[in-house]
Amino acid sequence: MSFEAERILIQDRVELFWMETPISWENIGFNTPNNKPWVRLNILNGATEYRAINYKKRYNGIINIQIFVPVKSGSALARQYADKFCSIFDSVIFETVVCDTSSVTIVGSDTKWYQINVDTPYWRDSL
Repeated sequence: MSFEAERILIQDRVELFWMETPISWENIGFNTPNNKPWVRLNILNGATEYRAINYKKRYNGIINIQIFVPVKSGSALARQYADKFCSIFDSVIFETVVCDTSSVTIVGSDTKWYQINVDTPYWRDSL
């Protein structure tokens, strides 16, 4: 599987299960909504290593979802969105992508947005 095929699988999973807000995709133009929630998907590729079994390569990474809600609107909606993304990726296997346990990080606020991140480590082996 190529890195592009990996991206398509992850992005397709988000498109299939996420309808709540607009999504900002990697390196594609995006008009940030004015005072409405939105999310950003980042696929952070990590170290590649050889597995002792069958000498296959294992490709590691993190599925990073950044959740943005208007500042001073509370954290409840952002936390509900975080729960939903955890259910989409936490300990799930789809195609050849194997997800580990998701974690949620409170990033905090700037002048316009309150942000929470959901990070899900994943791996896939070469075929």
